[in-house]
Amino acid sequence: MSESSIAVLVPRAHVKQVKLALEDRGVLDRTVKIAAERKPNLHSTSEASIPRMLVPTTLLGLNSSSFFKEKLLSDIGLAHLSEDISIVTHVLDLNGSSSCRRNPLLRALSKALRELSEPLLASIDLSCELLVSAFPESYSVYKPLLLLPPNTFESSPWEKLLLSHATGSPVLQRIWPIVAGAVGATHVAVNAGIPLQTAPSESHQTISEAATEAGENILRRPVDLTPIYGDFGPSPTLERISNPTTADISSAFWVSHTQNGIHQVWAPLYTMFSRGNIREKTRMLTLPSVLNSITEGKDNGTAGSPHQNPPEPGCTAVDLYAGIGYFAFSYKKAGVSKVLCWELNPWSIEGLRRGAQRNGWTSQIFTNMPREVEEWDLLKKNIQDVDFLVFQESNEKAMAAISQFAWGTDAPPIRHVNCGFLPSSRNSWKTAIRAMDVHLGGWIHAHENVGATELETRKGDVESEMQAHLDLWDAERGSDGIYRRRVGVEHVEKVKTYAPGVLHVVFDVWVDGSKDVENVLERNR
Repeated sequence: MSESSIAVLVPRAHVKQVKLALEDRGVLDRTVKIAAERKPNLHSTSEASIPRMLVPTTLLGLNSSSFFKEKLLSDIGLAHLSEDISIVTHVLDLNGSSSCRRNPLLRALSKALRELSEPLLASIDLSCELLVSAFPESYSVYKPLLLLPPNTFESSPWEKLLLSHATGSPVLQRIWPIVAGAVGATHVAVNAGIPLQTAPSESHQTISEAATEAGENILRRPVDLTPIYGDFGPSPTLERISNPTTADISSAFWVSHTQNGIHQVWAPLYTMFSRGNIREKTRMLTLPSVLNSITEGKDNGTAGSPHQNPPEPGCTAVDLYAGIGYFAFSYKKAGVSKVLCWELNPWSIEGLRRGAQRNGWTSQIFTNMPREVEEWDLLKKNIQDVDFLVFQESNEKAMAAISQFAWGTDAPPIRHVNCGFLPSSRNSWKTAIRAMDVHLGGWIHAHENVGATELETRKGDVESEMQAHLDLWDAERGSDGIYRRRVGVEHVEKVKTYAPGVLHVVFDVWVDGSKDVENVLERNR
């Protein structure tokens, strides 16, 4: 018997990255060895000009459209390799086996369903084979959670089964531990996207609270994650989401995942996690501007900037939407001395703290910020020498803390500011400009959703908006106006496809320092 499945053709240099991405998604076919391309057995959707390696998956069939390829690569975090990758059909001799024999989740599901009494399924005109064939092959494992895709129960066979037996019924509760155990998990949930808008919840809130909650999902919390097996801890309420008690946090269900050797921790009922951002996380680890900033901090200090004393070696980064440490951790692993983080979601902050601890880093969290000078002076005396200073407040208020913790101490200069919020991070650009070290300058990494055909236009908009913020900042600082500091988009990184025709991109924006102005004036003499 033969069967066609999807495989990925990649240059040898990318094999490890592709293999890890497919493993991460749970769709790497471990029963078939990665091998050199053998064209007679392949039916490619695009031609390869150089010999490549065939990486097999457990996904069946092939859609030849370019959007299918774009969506598939985006889903597994490989959109940046689109030009180097071909999606192909791989004809396998299965010797009587089926796709479930190559997929541990489907194999376990088949076993679990067969342990049910046959009349139970027959009475509703279903069979084990029909249910297994209609179950998605892809899944994610965030230890100890098995996360199933949103369409898991949308097929006709599963809709019919769930009409008779809900996911939490005694009948199906016998299935999930077997399925979870097959992939090393103890809990099971069905995933849903993180909406840009949220509807008001009905529990424990007033009308005014509901009106506040309905609107932009600023906390970036999941609202449709559906637990189907295991104890996920206390259910979210408005009060528990925004003001969790110590008991809430300790009794919640926490999961973890490792990317690039960096551990990340979060509570899936309260915090999002996006695997598709691994491209940008990886880029930050080796970005020349980050590595150069660390070196320049050692060599040049910040003469002429607001620092009072020579800085420590390295540099400081600011993450204005820190979450659980998505990008902040990459800065730290790259060698940045200290990261200042802003985050509103208390659950994300706890995840950041736990993740930092698991990585061997230290953190200090500030929840009640001072209002008076005397209060700031007292707080500064209690600043610890830690890797992450985390502020639970809106980044609109960040300059007060930056002026105290970065400018008013011996901390290394701020050379990088991360603005990682979608669909647009523009509300943080004013703060990003003002946070940057005045003498050395630095880079702002602004995340945006942009139409695929509008990149150049949006690039110009980003430059003009940030230039306006810089001009205003210099005017307020009393700049002599001899030479205008400039901003410029040095690079546009395409992170992933957000939706058809819409890209998640990062604009790397250079902001001049006074040092650059001095150099220009010196050359013009």
